[in-house]
Amino acid sequence: MIFCRKLEFRYPGESVALSFPEFSVEAGETVALIGPSGCGKTTLLNLISGILVPDEGVIEVGGEQIQSLELAARQSFRLRNIGLVPQNFELLDYLTVRENILLPLRLLDRGRIEKAHENRVEELAEKTGISPLLNKLPSRLSQGERQRAALCRGLVGKPPLILADEPTGNLDTDNQDRIVSLLLEEAGALKSSVIMITHEPSLYGRFDRVENVMSLRMEGGE
Repeated sequence: MIFCRKLEFRYPGESVALSFPEFSVEAGETVALIGPSGCGKTTLLNLISGILVPDEGVIEVGGEQIQSLELAARQSFRLRNIGLVPQNFELLDYLTVRENILLPLRLLDRGRIEKAHENRVEELAEKTGISPLLNKLPSRLSQGERQRAALCRGLVGKPPLILADEPTGNLDTDNQDRIVSLLLEEAGALKSSVIMITHEPSLYGRFDRVENVMSLRMEGGE
């Protein structure tokens, strides 16, 4: 599903480059990505999703070398193949929770929303406990409720790859377990691969593999 080789990325104005010599994830494999804050976990997810483009190296996702695609093609590929659950939610304040969850499908299908899509939203909202909130604006939600809405949006398109950046960071222990169970249950049903950033050691055993970014990465610079 994912193969990264000899990745080099440097943020503008930074003298130190992030280097990932090699990283791979098999189809259907679930990986917990760990490491201290600032070590490059989110950057690696953004490179894999095509949000960022490496200065050097190859990123292959589902057989497509996404670093060579133009911006519009990367965006289209991401909508079709990758479910994103960002750490800061990225819910649009002027859309309801329902509309936020449906947004990837609306962008992909030029605004066409079918009954099956609506049913998928209802299913995910029930599983995450946010059914009563679907017609509310994000400003009316707690941090944990926004987190669950973002998870639903990442899963709504049944993507073959799910990239989740600390999706349990704003949840209590019970809801952490509920959300990770849902994420892995959905991935298993879809045979999707998962990479999830987490700082919760109690969750490590739920994944096929745990990768420490510090062991994957070599720093370079001037």
